[in-house]
Amino acid sequence: MHFVRNLTPVWLSLCLSFGAVDANSQSRNPLNYLALVQNPEIRAPSHRVHAFSEFDLSFDLHQEKQKVKLSLEPNHDILGDGASVDYLDAAGTVARSETIDRQQHKVFKGRAWVQKDDQSWIHVGWARIVIRRDGIHPLFEGAFTIMGDHHHIQLRANYMHTKHDFDPEIEYSDDEYMVIFRDSDISRPFQTELKRSEGLHRSCQADQLSFNTNPSHPVFAPVMKRSAGFWGAMPINSVFGKRQIDTNGIPTGGNSGGVNLKSTIGNTAGCPSTRKVALLGVATDCSYTAGFNSTDTAQKNIITQINSASDLYEKTFNITLGLQQVTVSEGKCPGTAAPATPWNIGCDGNMTITDRLNTFSQWRGNKDDTNAYWTLLTQCNTGPEVRMELQRRL
Repeated sequence: MHFVRNLTPVWLSLCLSFGAVDANSQSRNPLNYLALVQNPEIRAPSHRVHAFSEFDLSFDLHQEKQKVKLSLEPNHDILGDGASVDYLDAAGTVARSETIDRQQHKVFKGRAWVQKDDQSWIHVGWARIVIRRDGIHPLFEGAFTIMGDHHHIQLRANYMHTKHDFDPEIEYSDDEYMVIFRDSDISRPFQTELKRSEGLHRSCQADQLSFNTNPSHPVFAPVMKRSAGFWGAMPINSVFGKRQIDTNGIPTGGNSGGVNLKSTIGNTAGCPSTRKVALLGVATDCSYTAGFNSTDTAQKNIITQINSASDLYEKTFNITLGLQQVTVSEGKCPGTAAPATPWNIGCDGNMTITDRLNTFSQWRGNKDDTNAYWTLLTQCNTGPEVRMELQRRL
């Protein structure tokens, strides 16, 4: 994750990989272990819940050797008031637009527990879960931690659509089931160090985007004024003050650079004293949408990922993420990019990831909205970065 030193106040240029919610925009390494979620149970009357329920969710892992319980409550902030989704047609224009109905999305947050040998429970971390199906045989997706190790739950279909080429294969079933992997299950070959060394010269790819290196662009205007502060749609006064961070001498072509973090570790000066909500927009290109069996499934996956990612921001910056706008492209990639959405083209073209992000930056930069930042989701990896975010007012 790259913190920004540019204008006042401090901005964030976030290179966030939504697949595993780690602060990195590079595709992860293959998994060396994958487990099934066993004996899931919603501990509520008739095992039924609605969008505003508070309940416990329990299940077994590792061939029933570990029992986990998640104590959950609604995440009221994840979908902002008036949150909407635009579905684009092949020409890149809005085919239909819908308001996201909060009651139709069972999005929860809470705490994770593990059962000890004496049958008592010990608190081990946080949880972010979206219920896909309740009842006797529930289905859910999301993330939780056990002593700092992130665990990621996916439906079988979504795992197959988003898996690394060398991830473990799983069996087909007429009914859905859930798989789980941990951050500690991601392989770390020696090539990782080489990639990291290569990244030192590149830093975050957002630094190279022309949109992010143009101080005269209208999006920068509010932060040019010392009296103006923005946190999504909510005006604030110097959310981060003048705190500056850098990258140990790594050259950064734009507004994502900064100073050595060592001197500021543990220092909360300038951070919000009360929790803020950062409103965001997310767009998918055709390659990302094609990984799901419908545009609706793609939209649900976005909500799941944002819900999981939000915990990191809450604990680190006292910020919660609120999804305000989703733009979903058709899953069928056009032969030629439409003028309305020049960033939306298949992975087999000549467009590099930097070109894709530049065109996306220009597209969103010409829109007037109150989002703290925008994210483009793509499966194309023409270059080291596979998913990146457009720097906005954050």
